Amino acid sequence: MVDATAVQEALANLAARLVTPVDFITIHRANKDEAKRNPQYRSMRYGAFLQAYGPFEMFFNDLIGAHGGPRQGTPATMDRIRERIGQHLGVPNVTHQWRARVRAQPEPGRGGRWLWTTIQTQQLSDYLRDAKAVRNRLAHGDDPQTAPNASGTLYDRKDGKTSITLMWVEGFVQATQDLATITALELTSDTTLIPDWPVPPRTKVSANPPPPPYPPTS
Repeated sequence: MVDATAVQEALANLAARLVTPVDFITIHRANKDEAKRNPQYRSMRYGAFLQAYGPFEMFFNDLIGAHGGPRQGTPATMDRIRERIGQHLGVPNVTHQWRARVRAQPEPGRGGRWLWTTIQTQQLSDYLRDAKAVRNRLAHGDDPQTAPNASGTLYDRKDGKTSITLMWVEGFVQATQDLATITALELTSDTTLIPDWPVPPRTKVSANPPPPPYPPTS
């Protein structure tokens, strides 16, 4: 049986921990002219990403741990989350409705803009594995630009490597919120109260994400 209180607490913890990466994005955006001149600002994308990835992974570990499973060691990939939530919470195929809003690398003819898009199924699975690969490289001191881009959302560099940008990280933060919301609603039959998620200031292209990939929650 799913502990609805544990689900609510995990959501609240995630919302609180996502304030930090949103602050990184906000500071960068507020100083965009300086960011263009100062290469030190490039490091903020990695800090923001790590500060988002850890709480996202912890959200699922909190859920699984609260229901008798391991409190760590569950990677934020669709296959493992589906397997362990099915095993410890008794909810099969919790990822079947997963969809997430992300920002993807510019396509030809789009003026170099990182547009919002909603991804699901295999592309979403690839996206989470790409994110995990970036996280692992950063955590272990490897070159994050050697991460794969199976999802096609990271930036493909001319030298054959890949790169995350602050826009991609903004999309990743949004994706964590979408997937946590969908998961919580699925586990509690839509009775969970969704927190007010932190969101960075959005202008121009970033101001118009697609509608939420889940029913209204208020």
